[in-house]
Amino acid sequence: MVKITARQVEKAEARAAEQEQAREAAAAVLDASPYSEFAAQELTEASRMAAQLRANARELRQKFDEQTATEQAAATREEREKVAAREITAAGRELKGAGAALEAAAATAQDGLVALMVAAEAYDALVDRHAGVLEAAGLGLDGETGGGHGLLNTTVRVRGSAYESLAPAGAMLWVADRVARARLPHMSPVRASLAGLLGYRAWEQRGDDLMSGVPKLKSVAHPEPPRLLNAFQAMQESK
Repeated sequence: MVKITARQVEKAEARAAEQEQAREAAAAVLDASPYSEFAAQELTEASRMAAQLRANARELRQKFDEQTATEQAAATREEREKVAAREITAAGRELKGAGAALEAAAATAQDGLVALMVAAEAYDALVDRHAGVLEAAGLGLDGETGGGHGLLNTTVRVRGSAYESLAPAGAMLWVADRVARARLPHMSPVRASLAGLLGYRAWEQRGDDLMSGVPKLKSVAHPEPPRLLNAFQAMQESK
């Protein structure tokens, strides 16, 4: 970008001022000879030039002022950055480290979820296989030992202990739901979404105790959501 100098602005404004004087002189000549076509033409041309030079000078001044303001802002920002140099360096270092730690945690969680899915798939395959073997042996779910394939799940009972299929995606959602309920505020839409995907009381209604050995997560304390009061309750609260 071409840099505008103060001298260029001064010269443009001086030319505009000179042309304005020339216009005034031409106007005076026309006043003295109001019927002179030459004087009228001279005034018209002088007026046109004066208007053009005024516009040029005004535009150049505006661009020069904007250029000066930008340069001053840049210089001011540079000074502020020098003052905050230690904090800027610390921010870059700490955020880079925190980002790397977050990526490592995400990779670990991702690997953990894959391992969970693989284990769930293996579990479901075993439940399905043993249920089929027991059914083929004439052992249904009418006793303490047997197997059966239902519409939504498959069940195996071994001397009173029940084992139900779970669907690998359900295991993943179960873990995500537990983490969300432990870490997110009660009113978080993510909690509601996960609970909806998992199914209301889906795990509580299972016929086995699968996942009972998974340790509980420590919950993060969040402020209680405000209570919604009707007019009567609000009046009672104010007493």
